[in-house]
Amino acid sequence: MPRVVDHEERRTEIVHALWYVIAEHGIEGVSLRHVAAAAEVSAGRIQHYFGTKEALVVAGCEALIGSAYTGYLETEGASPRDRLLHVVTQQVPHDEAGRFGVSVWYAYVAKAISHPEIRRLLAEARRGAEDECARLVLAARPTGEGEGKAHQQARRLLALADGLTLRVLVGDLDATEAIATLEAEVHSI
Repeated sequence: MPRVVDHEERRTEIVHALWYVIAEHGIEGVSLRHVAAAAEVSAGRIQHYFGTKEALVVAGCEALIGSAYTGYLETEGASPRDRLLHVVTQQVPHDEAGRFGVSVWYAYVAKAISHPEIRRLLAEARRGAEDECARLVLAARPTGEGEGKAHQQARRLLALADGLTLRVLVGDLDATEAIATLEAEVHSI
């Protein structure tokens, strides 16, 4: 009897191996051979699922964005304020898994400079995050201010989160300090 293969699970395993390679060697260090070794599959298996290294790298970016969105969806029953806090604090690395994820994210950010498809994906994700933050800012307020002001505040919050995340990555701040700063900023809004 032939073995049943869960193709989606296999693709996910390969993408996780890709992220491992990116975290260790950067996107420029990605090769089908390196990813195959990390995933414990053949390079041909990766080509079967993704075709090319380029397609694999783009699929990894899409999966990273999808993973963050899935995490956000898990906050569905929370208050608008708590959901807003989730959006702006989720990127702050508070453990090794978070540091790993953020290092992969920043590798994609760096690659976006020269890769139009990755640039498009990241820009679309950031616009979506800003729109959702603005919606949550409006929903969290007892009295409505203008949508334009909510977008400005959302942009400032996300920019602050980006800056604090970078400071945590380089060891200038710890995650607790960064998250406390973001919580104070959300509270002031």
